[in-house]
Amino acid sequence: MAQILKPPSTQRVYDVCVVGSQLGGAVAGALLAKRGYRVLHVDHDGVGATYLDGGYLLPYAPAVLFGPRQTPASEAALVELGLHTDVARLLEPSAPDLQLLLPRHRVDVPRDPALRARELAREWPADAARLTEALGAVEKLFAAATPFLKELPPLPPEGFGERRALSKALRAVAAGPEGHVDEARPFAGLENHPFAAALLTAQRFLTYLDGAPSPFSLNRLLGCALHGTFRMPGGYEGLRELIRKRIGEHRGELLGGGEGPAAVAEALELDGQKVASLRLVDHKDHFVAKAFVLATDAPAVRRLLPQGESRLAPLLEPVRPERQLLTVNLVVKKAALPPALGSTVLALRDARGPDDLGNAVLLQVLPARKDTRRGQGEVVPDERVVCAAGFVPADARERGEPFLREVGEQVLAAISDAVPFFERHLVRQSVPALAAHDRRGSRLLPHPLYRVEGEQAFGVTGLQPRTPYKNLFFAGREVVPGLGLEGEFHAGVQAAQAVTGLLGKVLGRK
Repeated sequence: MAQILKPPSTQRVYDVCVVGSQLGGAVAGALLAKRGYRVLHVDHDGVGATYLDGGYLLPYAPAVLFGPRQTPASEAALVELGLHTDVARLLEPSAPDLQLLLPRHRVDVPRDPALRARELAREWPADAARLTEALGAVEKLFAAATPFLKELPPLPPEGFGERRALSKALRAVAAGPEGHVDEARPFAGLENHPFAAALLTAQRFLTYLDGAPSPFSLNRLLGCALHGTFRMPGGYEGLRELIRKRIGEHRGELLGGGEGPAAVAEALELDGQKVASLRLVDHKDHFVAKAFVLATDAPAVRRLLPQGESRLAPLLEPVRPERQLLTVNLVVKKAALPPALGSTVLALRDARGPDDLGNAVLLQVLPARKDTRRGQGEVVPDERVVCAAGFVPADARERGEPFLREVGEQVLAAISDAVPFFERHLVRQSVPALAAHDRRGSRLLPHPLYRVEGEQAFGVTGLQPRTPYKNLFFAGREVVPGLGLEGEFHAGVQAAQAVTGLLGKVLGRK
């Protein structure tokens, strides 16, 4: 039975309360604050953009970002928030956009089609024409789906009617000579080619879904990558914190966060068919709101629910984490890096092999920054950070420190393939799962891969954004996991739209 709310002695009242550290929640909260609603953002499980080890500010994982104009939801959100130019200024293009290191090949995948064709002709002259044609088809399918996503379709759709309408809409805007974007497979017949197989593995580092990727997911994510990849200070967390600050700048309230005092959510209090308030650990106040947005992992949501709650908990069951990234950071002298090494690199021991840690590792080369207690820290000119990660089981932390050190050694072996003899120039070695274990939120899964049971729209969706509680919405990465970063923005914009509609009725706004 739902818990009956007893009026607390002290209440703090808001229009919207956002709980959780994920990007979609920050997007939803910032948009709602910009629209004039009083927003509280409780970042009870955030880790901040970096962690400190040995005086260096280090990333939690590699982060492949895309330009704001590449995806409709991110462009719409950043333009409305006045952050489009700021984000564009902070993004640093990867050079090349992606590099594939294979046992017998090193191939750059730049955004320029002519340069890509030249690279393919150099490495695989007999297959270059077919591979170039497949990449061109991916770009066309990516462009064909953009008008559909620009309409901000409800993902996942609710009920048969919405599912049918969405399928019809997608086919209307995305039909072309390559086929429909939710069915076309540009690499059909090329799956065993080393280049095509490597790109299919690269997609795994851009999505939050485990298992075979759907055509829609594959074409959107690889299409994004072919239009250019970027890095920025702090990676995904740096982007999220930039957006989150907008809440405070529009007279919203921020609690918790990587750099501030902890604000740990303890429980949601229910009143019939609505969420009434939020309680924080060691806090005397009850935080009352007309609407609530959750942007935290499903296990954390379960812990917030009253014992015996039976309406929301079953909806969380179909989405479960299978794997996560395990990262190793190396601070090395610049001289350690081979001249031809790119800034975003997928290293594969077997191009046709699995996408697990034993075979596939994503590396990013980043500036080394010393902690100065100010902003992003001070860049060390002659040093670089090699941030490398591969996928391990979701319960890797629960297996203990010896297991984490063991899999960390596998990452080091992969780094040795890309950066031979790095030990001669090694300044610092750090594993975030070990070095940042005491930080609030550090037990969250870095870049999880979820297994979704049941029906999925276009093979990309997970949790329903609307819940059995009329004023409670999801905006986390589990909503549209198959679209990766684009899906996080979509979930955030979608939640803001739903809350705006609800509060427009409650508060009498148009």
